[in-house]
Amino acid sequence: MFPDRLLDSFQHLLFPSRFLKLDERMRRALARLAAEEEQSRDELGQKMLRFALNHRRAASRQLETWKTLTPREKEVTALTCLGCTNKEIARQLVIAPATVKTHLRNAKHKFGLRSKLELRNALADWDFSDWES
Repeated sequence: MFPDRLLDSFQHLLFPSRFLKLDERMRRALARLAAEEEQSRDELGQKMLRFALNHRRAASRQLETWKTLTPREKEVTALTCLGCTNKEIARQLVIAPATVKTHLRNAKHKFGLRSKLELRNALADWDFSDWES
């Protein structure tokens, strides 16, 4: 019984167009894109679904990591992602530049990243507008 249910679940991933209800506009867009990519709609649908699921998992992990940051680490991270320098962040938060560095190092470590650029790239689609001065 278990293998049958497992196979049924995989059918959703293997042949998404059979199980997903797409409106006419989306159906045409998928068909057009599949033709451009020289793939079947099912092949393209699999890739798109896999990409979306991976993106969703990564976003969920990032959000869980964000929740582990201290309030100050969140401020420093947000301002860094907005393009502020350490000196600008220190001035704005009225802390020493070395303290900014420490908070930034802690945040990068929690996200498993090594540089400001990696941090900015990882959170590039986040909205930090609430931290803008």
